[in-house]
Amino acid sequence: MQRLNRTGWQWIVPALLVLAIAAPLRAQERASPADADARTPEQWLQMVQQAARQLDYAGTLVYQRGADVRMSRIVHVFDGQVSHERLQPMDGRPREFIRRADETKCLIPESRRVIVERKGRADSFPGLASSSITELLRSYSVKVVGSERVAGFECQVLEIQPRQGDRYGYRLWVDRATGLLLRSQTLNERGEVLEQMAFADVRIGNIDRGELKPSWSTEGWKVEEAAHRPIDLREQGWRVVPPSGFKPLYSVQRPMAGGQALQAVYSDGLASLSVFIEPAAATAAHPPLPQDGPINAYVRRVGDSTVTVIGEVPASLARSVAQAAERIGR
Repeated sequence: MQRLNRTGWQWIVPALLVLAIAAPLRAQERASPADADARTPEQWLQMVQQAARQLDYAGTLVYQRGADVRMSRIVHVFDGQVSHERLQPMDGRPREFIRRADETKCLIPESRRVIVERKGRADSFPGLASSSITELLRSYSVKVVGSERVAGFECQVLEIQPRQGDRYGYRLWVDRATGLLLRSQTLNERGEVLEQMAFADVRIGNIDRGELKPSWSTEGWKVEEAAHRPIDLREQGWRVVPPSGFKPLYSVQRPMAGGQALQAVYSDGLASLSVFIEPAAATAAHPPLPQDGPINAYVRRVGDSTVTVIGEVPASLARSVAQAAERIGR
C-alpha cells in the first residue's frame, strides 16, 4: 500500500507486493459471479497485480494511520504496452507525479521545477510488486474470508497471515468483477489495524487520457534528473543480509551533504524495508525517524558510518537487519 511520496529517510514504503504469474482475465473483462466464486486465494492475488497494471481506472485514495488522514487523486491508463499514471496529493504543498512506465516526473509549482527519476519501482496501491506467488506463500498463508462492498463495488475479502511472527498480516478487498484492489489494511499480531488505504470513489474502464495531463504547463520550468545511480552494495564494501524471503528490488547511491548515501530496498512480496548507509557525521542533523503505525526504524553505528533500517515491518525485524549489516573488504 503505498502512500504519498516521501524523500530521504521517508521513502515510499510499499506494502502489498505480488507478481502476477497467470492471467485469469484480460484487462477490461468483468468476471461472472460463478467465475469469482471458483477462484482460489492465489488466483485472486494474481488478478490484483494484473488489474492494477492493465486496467484503466481513476478515483480518490484515502490513507489513514491513527489520526493521520491523507487523500490523493489517481488516474491510471494502460496503452497496451506500458502504464501511464497521474497522482495528485491533496494535502500539503501542491505536487503532482506523472509516470510513464519506469519514468516518474515530480512537478513542483512553487519553484517551477520538474524532477525526473528513472528506475525500477515497487508498485504502490492498488498494485503489488515483484515477487512470485510461490515465494510469497512460503512466508504467508492466504484465505478468502467473505465479501463486502467498497466504494459501491462488491469485493472479495482476503486475509493474509504471516507463517512466523516476524511480519504483519494484511486484509484486502478485491473487486469481484475486475480484480482491482479497492481497500487494504495492515494488521499487527493481535489483528488490530495499523493503517489502511482505500478508494473513496473509483471509476473502472473508459478513462479519458486527457485526465493524465498535469495541472500546470511546465514550459520554461527547470528540469532536473534525480541524482542517484545504481550500485552493488558489495562493491561499495558492505554486506546486508535481508530476512528470509526478502528479495532485493534495487540499490542506489545518492549524493548528500557531507558525502554519499547508499540505499537498498527489499521486499518479501508484501512487506518492504529499506537500508540506508551514510557517513555518521552527516546523520546527526536528521529529524527523528518515524516509529508509529506499522513503520519502524532502527539505527546502528558501524565505524564511521550509520546504518538505518526503516520499513513497514515489526521493530524486531528492522533491528535484526541493522545488526547484521557489516563492512567487508572491497
